[in-house]
Order: sequence, then C-alpha cells, then structure tokens
Amino acid sequence: MFERLRVHAERPQIRQIQRVASLLAQGLPAVVPTESTYTLICLPESAEAQSAIRRLRQLDETHLWSLVCADLSQAARYVRMDNKAHRILHRLLPGPYTFILPALSALPKRVFGKRRDVGIRIPEHTVFHMLLEAVGQPLLSTTLQFPGEEYPATDPEEFINQLKGQSIVVIDAGWCGMVTTTVVDLCGDEPELLREGLGEWP
Repeated sequence: MFERLRVHAERPQIRQIQRVASLLAQGLPAVVPTESTYTLICLPESAEAQSAIRRLRQLDETHLWSLVCADLSQAARYVRMDNKAHRILHRLLPGPYTFILPALSALPKRVFGKRRDVGIRIPEHTVFHMLLEAVGQPLLSTTLQFPGEEYPATDPEEFINQLKGQSIVVIDAGWCGMVTTTVVDLCGDEPELLREGLGEWP
C-alpha cells in the first residue's frame, strides 16, 4: 500500500504521526523530513522494509545505515561511546550530523552486512522527534536519493510519483533541503571528517 500524509512541519497532528508509527510497526518503510533532507526509515527489526529500501536506492551490504535516536541515552544502548565521543555528541546533537561509532550487539546482524559500525543521528526536526516518541525506539535511516540522481529528493510534489505503487508511507511536510548531514567517524583515536554537509565541523 502507498499512503501520503500531509503535515505541518512545525505543528503536525499527533493522529497523523501515530498513523505512521502504526504502519512502521506493520513492516512498511516511510519517508520522513529532517532538518537536512528527506530520509527513508524503517524499524531495525523489519527485514522486509530494510530490503525494500535497499532495492529502492540500489544499496549493497556495505552501505552505512544511520540509527536515528531520540536522545543520547537511547543511542548509548546501541553503540560504544567513550567520554570523548560523548562530549562531541552532547555538544552538537540534536542537529544535522551523523557520527559513526562501533555498534553493539543490540542491533540485528542484518543491519550491518559486513560492517560493525553504524551512524548515529539525532535530528532537530519536530516531525521526526514526535515520530520517535510515538514509535518508542530508534529507526534505521538513509537519505532519500534515487539511483542516478546527483542530489537528494527535496520536493514531495516531484518524488511522490516515483514512489507510487510501492508499499511505503510518505510524511509530506513540504519542500525539504538537499544538503546532507556532516559525517564524522569517531571509531578511531581522533575524529575524522568523512563528509562535509549542513553541520559545521571545527
């Protein structure tokens, strides 16, 4: 089934957010706005939704997923975070950053493929924050960017037609940005900037 829910970016109706949470629980993937770009999400335990996202974006098993969390205490259940990493995340999150950290065994193995790390993301966006509260657990995420396209999808009026006919729910909050998050690897001794994006990195 395909479903599109139009919401106000700053004052979404809780009924619509709960509808998306219900569809996620049924195993559907979703498209959700963030402060950077629209993103594809699913529950970590939903193998079918994860496979659907892989097919849509033509991703292989080496792809780095982001784990979108409500706060740092939730993130700490899924990644190993030393004091230095915790200070960095505490200072910059929520915001347009993805921090790569060693994954703990709490995540299903199929999330990793051959990887043993995962990106941590805490968006600064009302819609996503409310959805995380409704779901009650982290969500797997990757940027909504179609194969062969140079930039992420930004306008629901354009990308909706590319998603119709698929089993997916779209939260349409209007036009979204096309600048992706800043990605920083915190797995080594020193932070390593992997991708410069919307978030400033010193």
